[in-house]
Amino acid sequence: MEKIIEIKKISRTFGEFKALNDVSLDIEKGTIFGLLGPNGAGKSTLIKVLSCQMRPTTGSAFISGLDVVSDKKDVLSIIGVVPQENSFYDELTVTENLRYFGSLYGVAVIDIKKRSHRILDMLRLTEKSSSRASTLSGGMKTRLNIACALIHKPEVLILDEPSVGLDPVSRRALWDTIREVNREGTTILITTHYMEEADLLCSRILIMHRGNIIVEGEPEELKGLIGERVIQITSTPGNYRSIIDRPDFPDSVSSGGINEKGLKITLKDEQALQQVINIFESSGETIINVESNRPSLEDVFIHFAKEEWH
Repeated sequence: MEKIIEIKKISRTFGEFKALNDVSLDIEKGTIFGLLGPNGAGKSTLIKVLSCQMRPTTGSAFISGLDVVSDKKDVLSIIGVVPQENSFYDELTVTENLRYFGSLYGVAVIDIKKRSHRILDMLRLTEKSSSRASTLSGGMKTRLNIACALIHKPEVLILDEPSVGLDPVSRRALWDTIREVNREGTTILITTHYMEEADLLCSRILIMHRGNIIVEGEPEELKGLIGERVIQITSTPGNYRSIIDRPDFPDSVSSGGINEKGLKITLKDEQALQQVINIFESSGETIINVESNRPSLEDVFIHFAKEEWH
């Protein structure tokens, strides 16, 4: 596959604080790429470097072969950025906003008109084309934000936490929009805190912490890294800590944690489940319920949180 974003040993420091630490990454053309991590992980800093809002301290980054520092003007012409806050003008109508942003990018008037019709239809905003932006619902405002970023037909669309504040129905409508934009051939880079969103949308995912890349890969590949099954065991009296601390607790349990339901463990080997059940019984525990599921992206996130972030 052709690379559209190349990041080579990017670092960004603020005084003594290192927001990015020698980050290197390639993103393939046509993908939806997810950037995950807790607050302060370096996601926003990396987005600002790629969108030419911030220069890296060291290293370099290229979008479609263009340097984000030395070719800033050309880079800005081929990317669209959707920030968390609304970038459009409330007092303008939907169509007027698109005309304004199209003119900023130097798009010909006739092309703005053609492109506006296509974008509004794709983002299901046609019926609101004459409405003032301030009258739109939260979900529609997010879609208008995306529309303004698409008017110049960018090769790369960067979305920074696009689902924040949206209700579940609007969030799912947004996911359909993102998929549709991607089907049109646009590469999408998205930061999100929603594990379900990343799992459903992204073909590849990167997890960051403290300016470092912790792990990167396809969602299913990442799930396979932590184990075969995730088991939730509920028992009484529920002395889960003493069970985890037992010396004969299986090594094939890759991670475990106590939650409101009981003990949640991830098994590298499904045969280890019987060993765990035997330990519960020999510890005087009465098992009430056992749930078994494939690892989720949230399980991956929590697993690497325990390994790398504490």
